[in-house]
Amino acid sequence: MVYTTSDYFPFLARQFHCETGWDESNSYATFCRASKAILDFTIPYGLSVSTGRGVGSNLSSQLVFSMVPSSASSIGYLAASRPLFAISPAVSSNEPYQTSTAPSAKAPAFSDQSKSDIISNPRADAADLKLARRYQLQDELNAQNLLQNIRTGIWKCRWGPTDYSKNDQLQSYAGEYMAVAQLYPSLATMTGSYMVRRSATSELTISGVSVAGAQADLQLIVQHALNQRRWSSEATFGTNGKLFGLRGQYNFGDVASLDAAAREYYEAGNAGIHRKACDKAQGRLSVGSEVYFGAQEASGGVSVGLRYRYDHPLLSELTCVLNPLMGHLSLAWTQQLRPQMYAATRYDFNAFSLSSELAVGVEWQLDQNSLVKARWSDSQGLRCLVDTRLNNMVFSMGLDIAGGTSSGTAQPSEAGIRRFVRSLGLQFQWFL
Repeated sequence: MVYTTSDYFPFLARQFHCETGWDESNSYATFCRASKAILDFTIPYGLSVSTGRGVGSNLSSQLVFSMVPSSASSIGYLAASRPLFAISPAVSSNEPYQTSTAPSAKAPAFSDQSKSDIISNPRADAADLKLARRYQLQDELNAQNLLQNIRTGIWKCRWGPTDYSKNDQLQSYAGEYMAVAQLYPSLATMTGSYMVRRSATSELTISGVSVAGAQADLQLIVQHALNQRRWSSEATFGTNGKLFGLRGQYNFGDVASLDAAAREYYEAGNAGIHRKACDKAQGRLSVGSEVYFGAQEASGGVSVGLRYRYDHPLLSELTCVLNPLMGHLSLAWTQQLRPQMYAATRYDFNAFSLSSELAVGVEWQLDQNSLVKARWSDSQGLRCLVDTRLNNMVFSMGLDIAGGTSSGTAQPSEAGIRRFVRSLGLQFQWFL
């Protein structure tokens, strides 16, 4: 049975981290996120329809219905300690003072007045009106860029509002939480996750899967993460196989200066400031490692990685990950070709089996509402994904075509087109 997924809850989880100043890229778990987003993207399976809706300012719901028997439908809820991104229709430029319905987590509290009241009240203070209008325009821009935020926002670098020089702001994030629960009726299975910030730089996550019926089972994973500017670490324990794991990442160079230069570049308002910021820019060198041990089967593993990343004006990233016990080496390169186009290539080699794989991929934001991804590998063939946004709906179509050395040569006379097209999927997502 296949779990049908939607982009809504993962997007809200990333938004939660962004709003609370948590750097997702500063983790060995996301060490190769850039290349994986282009080379290992998933496509819809069969035909599915999903809706994501903000029930309240701190509560969201998601319903996923699959029309394929082998794919499971689900219903879920997400609760957070603070308002997250909400979806609103794109606002016409002919109505400059129409208030967006999307609440802004960054909007200030205006005593007993809401943002809408201030915009519509001609007696409001000019400074409050200007500030409220700025946040309203940002809400409208976010709604219009929904597709780009959800799809490409998975791995692109986001410089949040956190200022590490203000310790009081960092401490205010302690106690922030997010809880997610999803039910799969056809599988009699429930999944859940609870994430809480213990301090400005530490986070505890408890995830679980519960299966009812004759073969009832409960599996839990507990993870504690530390996220400092210079380094990060994660400790994990899983009840399935009694798995213990440790992983960490260390960043070289003057990280504070690199962050400041990047923030200056992305917030620059003219070409002159852009050029000055580029002069200050340097590459980011990071190393990471992971070790894990399964007590139930007395087996373990280890991996080490090296990453060099140059963020602007065009993203460029090189990664090298080695698993010495498995004899596996992975080399990947991600390059931004144009402001809306990215390409990646990866070469995997196993010293024990002498097998290898070469994969290349591209991601292209055609316009504000269309995104195309394509990936080819000599062992898996061709995979394509097209996303198109219409108002509050995202339509996705995925195609997986057989090819390469492992899939063999297609023989239309034997099994028709099914041996050539491995998977064709359509997904409709509404964000209300």
